[in-house]
Amino acid sequence: MSNASVEQAAERLRKAVPIMVRHGIPVTPVNYALWYTYVTNEDPTLNQRIDEIVSAYGTLPLTSAEGLFREHVSPAGNYETALDRVKDRLEQMVQGIDHDLHTTIADTRSFSSLLDECSRDLRSPSAGNTNLDDIFGTVDRLLQGSTAMQQNTSRFEQSLNAANDEIRRLRTELESLRQDAMNDELTGVFNRKAFDIELAQFLNHGDHGPSVHLAMLDIDHFKQFNDRFGHMVGDRVLGLVGKQLNAAARVGVSVYRYGGEEFALIFCGGGFEQAVQFVENLRTTIGNLVLRDTRSGERLSGITVSIGIASRHRGETAEQLLERADIALYRAKESGRNRVCPAA
Repeated sequence: MSNASVEQAAERLRKAVPIMVRHGIPVTPVNYALWYTYVTNEDPTLNQRIDEIVSAYGTLPLTSAEGLFREHVSPAGNYETALDRVKDRLEQMVQGIDHDLHTTIADTRSFSSLLDECSRDLRSPSAGNTNLDDIFGTVDRLLQGSTAMQQNTSRFEQSLNAANDEIRRLRTELESLRQDAMNDELTGVFNRKAFDIELAQFLNHGDHGPSVHLAMLDIDHFKQFNDRFGHMVGDRVLGLVGKQLNAAARVGVSVYRYGGEEFALIFCGGGFEQAVQFVENLRTTIGNLVLRDTRSGERLSGITVSIGIASRHRGETAEQLLERADIALYRAKESGRNRVCPAA
């Protein structure tokens, strides 16, 4: 990697990192790659989509980042290869910095040799006719220059050590990303891990961020599907509901499988009444779903859901918001199911 490309890479990271910090975006290899690309302005479509998402959420959700990464940073759709490319690029940058360090050290040694040479010259017999002010001025400048270069080298070594530590951390995180999937394979929506991370991320801005609403959705009498038709049919019901929820997801509305037959929707931005109407429409749509038992041919209808929804109050934590949404869901079930209950 040339010095020019190293400097360019470093400059792009210097631009990207403050943006990530400002929006509370976790420092991960995927986010590094996205914001590195963002500051280059090489993909206007990517920049526009990032701007829209950040405008809606006040941040860039991890799940959105992965989707954008797959679509824009990894054109071949090969997630593993793209992650390796990010790692290689960062390693190349560090190698370039390392090269600059050795160059700086060599320059310092050369400067020290020059100082020794000048000292020898000043002590030579021919120096007797030289003006003393000039002699001491020269020595002073050389000593100051040498000290400055040594200090620069020390700082550069510290910077390199910090960069190497970061690379080691990124390598570890790259490996863990391969194992920590954010998607629920059965339903196709995001999983509980993604929910926990992103709810905390959305609330990170406190009372200064966009409004946040949380809906908890439970499939009514799901155990009966399993008991009557078997777990394979139960899985198909989960998959069908998950597909419907995925179809409803959009910027500002994220969907997750919370556990078992329970799902969660997080709304960022917009009014509470809008969110209530959204889940009411979703409840109606799910109620119209029909599934056929492949063994008996029987048509399975009557797939209904109960939903509790809460809007975050000022100063409320993720746990408090989740508790109120859960209470509203419980009230929806106790009131006869197949309904939406807003939290108090």
